[in-house]
Amino acid sequence: MSGVRRGARVLAALSITLVVACAPDAWVYNKKASGFNDYLDTVTAQCQPLWIGQMQLTKFDASSVPNQGGSFDILLDLSSRLFYKRITPTAFREAVQTQFMTANDPRTNRSVDCMIAQLPAERPTNPPGAVIKAP
Repeated sequence: MSGVRRGARVLAALSITLVVACAPDAWVYNKKASGFNDYLDTVTAQCQPLWIGQMQLTKFDASSVPNQGGSFDILLDLSSRLFYKRITPTAFREAVQTQFMTANDPRTNRSVDCMIAQLPAERPTNPPGAVIKAP
């Protein structure tokens, strides 16, 4: 019995870790996240051609890369974390380079530079209606 309880505790701890580790708007579509949506629109307009690894994003939308949905989801999560100040621009760059194995890829590096340059000076630390508040 104690093995079952221990397994349940480990599963609960893992679940909490996964929820806390994700970007604040990663679990729920948030129509009110207009600032983040505006940022993505600006990135789409100002950063073409937008290359992250093997993905060329003609717009910042999963439909732009239909065969790479999982990779797009990771990029969207990292971008949300960057926008909501959950990670620094340096951490964003390192995460993208690590995740997409692109440390020496000039296309990805130029796109990351552009994404960082498009960040508004004043941006929130939580999306509207966030369940988890920033510390």
